[in-house]
Formats: sequence, structure tokens, C-alpha cells
Amino acid sequence: MLIALAMAAAIEGSAPSADRQGRATVRCHVTAAGRLTQCVALSESPVGANVGAFAVKLAGAYRVQPSDRRIRAGTITIPMRFKLP
Repeated sequence: MLIALAMAAAIEGSAPSADRQGRATVRCHVTAAGRLTQCVALSESPVGANVGAFAVKLAGAYRVQPSDRRIRAGTITIPMRFKLP
């Protein structure tokens, strides 16, 4: 959670505003090195709050172990929640 907030500050212009906290789910392809590519937002709540777009950008910074059991057919689905303390 704190990492997401720190990254929000780093990704200028894409972070949800304080009054637009919410959730998003993204699906990404996983490379052999564990990097996430070709990410798309599957859902966001509240709709239109920029949470989905931010989650897609944030997912590009994620790394996973290639052996992660959440990986199915080379893709991973990640739910994210954005909430300010």
C-alpha cells in the first residue's frame, strides 16, 4: 500500500486524487524474467475515477517470480486497492 502511494507521486498526472480512492483489477502478461507487460484494466471502482489507468501504469513496475502460482497461461490478474491513510 505504501509503495503504491509513493509511486503515485512519481507517476505525474495519472494518480487518482484523494477524493477518488478506489479499486482496480489489472491483467498482465508475465515475461520469463517476471516483468509485467501488456497490462489492461479489467475493472475499476468508482468508474471514471482514473483508478484503472493508474493501476495499469503501476503494474508495469511490478515484478513477480516466474514460478508464482497466480500466473495462468503466461498472464496474471492483480487486484489493487488505493486508499489514503
